[in-house]
Amino acid sequence: MESRPQLLFVDDESSIRVLMPAVLARHGFQVTAAGTVSEALNLIATHHFDVLVSDLGLPDGDGCMLLRELRKRQPKLAGIVVSGHGLDSDIERTRSAGFAEHLTKPVSVDALKQAFVRLLGKK
Repeated sequence: MESRPQLLFVDDESSIRVLMPAVLARHGFQVTAAGTVSEALNLIATHHFDVLVSDLGLPDGDGCMLLRELRKRQPKLAGIVVSGHGLDSDIERTRSAGFAEHLTKPVSVDALKQAFVRLLGKK
């Protein structure tokens, strides 16, 4: 039996934090959600994740700082940033931080699934 990819989904908007993980779970992902950088750091202390999906702007930091911190503990963690900011300079900043994908809000489930395929090589 193939294991399901483990996702850490971080967004401070509660409706998105509830809805998107539920939708992704129906598409075969095991999703754990957090609303802040500190919650995500606490989760990674006790869980292994394959992919971080994070909003860029969080109440106690940003997605770039979060990915850098999480990779200190799980160096192979892949990253997808979901942001309302989609200028070239925003994309360059997130790529420099280590995110492999930069999706601009609003993001469809299909766009996220395609990003996972590119990162994980699975359909």
